[in-house]
Amino acid sequence: MRIFYSAIFLLVSFQLQAQIYDDFYGAGHQLGITISSSSEDVDNRAQNSITGAIDELTMEEAARFLSQATLGASYDQVAQLRNQSYGPWIDEQMAMPIQQPFQERVSAIWSEVEPIQENEDPTHQILDFAFYEMTMKQNDLLRQRMAFAWSQILVVQTFRPQLNRVLGQANYYDILLRHAFGNFRDMLYDITLSVSMGEYLSSYRNQKFNPQTGAEPDENFAREIMQLFTIGPHELSINGEVVIDPTTGKPVETYDIDDVAELAKVFTGLSASKNNEGADNGTFYLGPFRADFTSPMKMFEDFHETGPKNFITASIPGGQTGMQDINDAIDYLFNHPNTGPFLATRLIQHLVKSNPSPAYIARVAKVFNNNGSGTRGDLDAVTRAILLDPEARECDYINSANNGKLLQPVERFISLFKAFRLNTPSGKFYMNDTAEYNREMLQGFNDAPSVFNFFEFDYAEEKNVATNDLVSPEFQIFNSVSSIAYFNKAENSVKRRPFNNRTAPGRIASANRDDDPDLDFSEEIAIYQDSGLNALLDRLNILLCKGSLTNELREIITNTVSSNIENLNNYSEEDVVHDCVYYIVTSSDYMIQL
Repeated sequence: MRIFYSAIFLLVSFQLQAQIYDDFYGAGHQLGITISSSSEDVDNRAQNSITGAIDELTMEEAARFLSQATLGASYDQVAQLRNQSYGPWIDEQMAMPIQQPFQERVSAIWSEVEPIQENEDPTHQILDFAFYEMTMKQNDLLRQRMAFAWSQILVVQTFRPQLNRVLGQANYYDILLRHAFGNFRDMLYDITLSVSMGEYLSSYRNQKFNPQTGAEPDENFAREIMQLFTIGPHELSINGEVVIDPTTGKPVETYDIDDVAELAKVFTGLSASKNNEGADNGTFYLGPFRADFTSPMKMFEDFHETGPKNFITASIPGGQTGMQDINDAIDYLFNHPNTGPFLATRLIQHLVKSNPSPAYIARVAKVFNNNGSGTRGDLDAVTRAILLDPEARECDYINSANNGKLLQPVERFISLFKAFRLNTPSGKFYMNDTAEYNREMLQGFNDAPSVFNFFEFDYAEEKNVATNDLVSPEFQIFNSVSSIAYFNKAENSVKRRPFNNRTAPGRIASANRDDDPDLDFSEEIAIYQDSGLNALLDRLNILLCKGSLTNELREIITNTVSSNIENLNNYSEEDVVHDCVYYIVTSSDYMIQL
């Protein structure tokens, strides 16, 4: 129980503790990266002032990097990175082709599941099955990490259990995977024309003003493409700080209701380009049940507003084609000075820390603005800038009071599964995390309750975080119910089965007890047998805590396990490993990524 209350206290109070490193230079903190000099002026920092040239990383450094750059890694992968270093690992990851398009994987799984299920209507569960199949089997770890982050920034959702919509959702995720290291302008264009996005935010069959009915263009997508996808609601400096009007003392808004109405005119005239039989669509009014959600929308000029559109400082002339209007609007938002710092902050929050410094945001935003070769929006360069920044890599930042982020529920479990080489008899990973996680822990794959994601990026726990002018986004879904549900699910995952593998006949396949997933603790048991409890905790420190296992928790675990060995009958070596893992994954040392 002490561990339970310790974890609750540390998490809710946001007290971030970490292992202290004294060897900031010379132990691989800057291996393969370039460090910029310090300056009080974040807009005028010197560039390329120090270049790291260290022989090799430590295991702690390698593990910490992989906790930011992947959804989880095994001990062997940590050891491999230690010998490889950051830059070559990123090069290798970015060079990997997409092993199998997500839409193709969803379609293949549906073809397998449909004949053995009782209900012939496909559901959202198939997306879950495909996601965990991809996550556990494919080696493009960085691409998967980035797509998962983007899916919570450029949020889309389908709630209707229909095959064309499920495939459309998969196709949307393929957009994020395909452009993860490409250009953000291309990503933004493709999501704008996605039928899934069009249906979700009402730009599908959105039409110009009708004087007979009084109908106006729907403003939903126009609002969100500004508020959440590109520029944000307030003007920002390059370092992400909100610009304050000196007269009113209030934040300067980037747009108002009139700007939304004007931009909404741009996104009129879009409808499906194909029907669900693959034939070209010739009618604007084609209903979504008959639409092909995997092909981009096309413009129907008769339903597009042809007059001029003036929003913020953009002036789009009248008389253009609908697609010219859309391209002009996307170009304006893509090139807006807010877009770099707004997206830099969002991505850093997902990958590294909830409260990046203004200097960190500025450095990444500048790379978004110019990758060094005159290209704007280069996500290859942006990803590298985030992961290789001194604030992400130098260990002295670990002990800062505003460092760290709470791992999301899905991230916690995937990291656990990867650490102990999740396997099943069939080799399939058909988990319905909507049932396993979302109902109690408030998160499942691509299952956000609104366009604002599972949690808002600027949410701040009111007692300890907001009062210190910080944010704690993931804590918005961490409460008395979801935290206890996590502890229970974590114990089941470690000591019984990680999830119900739905490979048996039934409604969208049923749980198959003959195909239960299992975590492989054989290496940890062998270490404990050969070298004892301290050696086991040393390994788990790397594997689960990324070098941040505190002396306090180590002592608690040591005392508890030693007591169990002495006082409990049939307390096996496997029980020792299970308890050590469980105690760690329910602690802040694991749940807070530093």
